[in-house]
Amino acid sequence: MIPLDPTPKPIHPLRIAPIDAPTLASVRPKAPAAPGGIEPYRVLFPIGALCGIAGAAVWIAQAFGAPWPGMLHASLMIQGFELCFVTGFLLTAMPSFTHGDKCTPIELGATVAAALGFVALHSAGIEGPAQLCFTAALLVTAIAILRRVRFDGAAPPEEFLLAGVGLLLGVAGGLHQASAAFGWIAEPQPRFGVRLVSRGMVLAVVLGLGGLLVPTFAMVKDPLRIVGVARAGVRGPRRVCVLALAALIAGAFVADTSDQHALAAWMRAAAALASTQLAWKSWSRPGRRDPLTTALWGSGWMIVLGVVGAALFPAHEIAAWHVTFIGGFGMLTMAIGTRVTVTHGGHPAGEEGKVLGWAGLALLGAAVALRLAGGEVDPLQSHALAGAAAAWILAWALWLSGALPRALRTAKRPANLMMPARPKS
Repeated sequence: MIPLDPTPKPIHPLRIAPIDAPTLASVRPKAPAAPGGIEPYRVLFPIGALCGIAGAAVWIAQAFGAPWPGMLHASLMIQGFELCFVTGFLLTAMPSFTHGDKCTPIELGATVAAALGFVALHSAGIEGPAQLCFTAALLVTAIAILRRVRFDGAAPPEEFLLAGVGLLLGVAGGLHQASAAFGWIAEPQPRFGVRLVSRGMVLAVVLGLGGLLVPTFAMVKDPLRIVGVARAGVRGPRRVCVLALAALIAGAFVADTSDQHALAAWMRAAAALASTQLAWKSWSRPGRRDPLTTALWGSGWMIVLGVVGAALFPAHEIAAWHVTFIGGFGMLTMAIGTRVTVTHGGHPAGEEGKVLGWAGLALLGAAVALRLAGGEVDPLQSHALAGAAAAWILAWALWLSGALPRALRTAKRPANLMMPARPKS
């Protein structure tokens, strides 16, 4: 076992150690962005939060007599909300992972235009072009990253392979839905295209990058170790592990198309369990007790509860997956979005508590509980669904009230962007 440097140098919260480096102490911090510079998160995160609010609001409208939301809710949440946060994070963190240049105005403009195009066209019922816009946003992001990837000692962490597979599944999901909308193909299973995005793209990106970000940001001991697989600095076994996770997530869709839904559910459950327990180390005690680290730690367990619950109780699959969507993806998105907004804006680390507080986490917990009370999208229980939607909306409204002012400006004085030291036991 390679010990951590007893006097480690501080590291930038988004500056993840290259996997060929022996310890976290070898990571050199990256300078903060110049004041006034437009970074992708400043635009895409607020748009994503508004999509998440709009996607939940349709359930409140339905409780008061509006038409059944149908696909609008799912699409706004996954292809609007998560799309903007995934692309916003990847384009913002791209220089730290690839050692390349920042996102260009053209790349950012194209991604934002495509994301807004999807929301507008899908809301208007123009499905085929909307899905092409969604696909374009992912392709712009993927191409931007590929242009900067190096294959020498500065290659991105192996976990980026899983994120790349996730983006490919997202592109496949967008093209699949576009082709179905244009009448070119028939979906092999109901909502197969959108599930390629929700249970494929988002799950793969979350499990992959979460293995780097969650234990690091939560200050878990030996954060880059994959338990029983690889220490920090060992690429080979780590790559095998990442590719095995990718095979499970992608292979689950092959099983779905063969009507082997139980097998598909357990393949996803195996991927979620292996990633959160071996790489995220969700069982390990975080280095701090605050809303952000609690959200990071709790999101891993919510993902496991939802994905494993869907495999154990297939009759309640939709409700179980909403534990993952709301408590897992939603909580993780809020936590990572907070860290990015505060640190990249040059704000003091203490500002994180003003963006993500205990009230926001409590509201997300209430949303999970109320969504479970809503059952399998039963119209007679729509008031429970409306309650879950209201709790979700309040949580993200609180987050926006703290994040937006910090996303729109850069602190005048340079802030300490380094990771806080682990408290002594």
